[in-house]
Amino acid sequence: MAGPHFDYQIRESARAKYMSLRVTVDRGLEVVVPRGFNRQLIPTFLHEKHEWVQSALAKVEQARERRTAEPIETRPAQISLPSVGRTWMVDYVSKPSRKITLTDDGNGHLQICGPVDNLAACHSVLQRWTHRQAFTILVPWVRRLSAETGIAFVQTAIRCQKSRWGSCSSTGTISLNQKLLFVDTDLVRYVLIHELCHMREMNHSRHFWKLVGQFYPEYRLARRRLKEAWFQMPRWAG
Repeated sequence: MAGPHFDYQIRESARAKYMSLRVTVDRGLEVVVPRGFNRQLIPTFLHEKHEWVQSALAKVEQARERRTAEPIETRPAQISLPSVGRTWMVDYVSKPSRKITLTDDGNGHLQICGPVDNLAACHSVLQRWTHRQAFTILVPWVRRLSAETGIAFVQTAIRCQKSRWGSCSSTGTISLNQKLLFVDTDLVRYVLIHELCHMREMNHSRHFWKLVGQFYPEYRLARRRLKEAWFQMPRWAG
């Protein structure tokens, strides 16, 4: 069968019902398949989706080139969270200490003190700050949308993940990626509605998307925009 050749990785997923494609900066092209799936069908599927794959891989390559052009490690001078429309300025104060600390004055100013030449430590303390912000912002947001949609859940967990914006469990736990703070408000709303709808439909069936569409009619556009959003994540965010 003639057509472009793509290098790809295969990931089996217990949750997957169908074969799907995922393209990320870190992992490239990934083919997600259900357990026991006939892998001989993958080349035909890639051939059918070759235009989408080529476009996605081109965007990944552009994102990698931007990374290469940037310093390998950076300390952000400011942090913007589009999800809430806020920006924080970050100051670094070198002190003869083995411990690095972060202080938030509550007025848009962060101060990091200690061995600030240790970039990994700076990134780590900023990731912990992001986690706290995500818990403060996203957990109440889910509760509000739960009341709005009438869909109940049990609890919320905040994680730092590289390839998933959110997930849910059959026990009623909604897990959200703290990196959602770095995407637009409207996209956060879509992800939260998406995960809430899984409380009723633990799949991606026609019934599931119909339910999502009741609360977020433009979900198809949101899904495309979220794929683009991965390429905009700050490197220090993990």
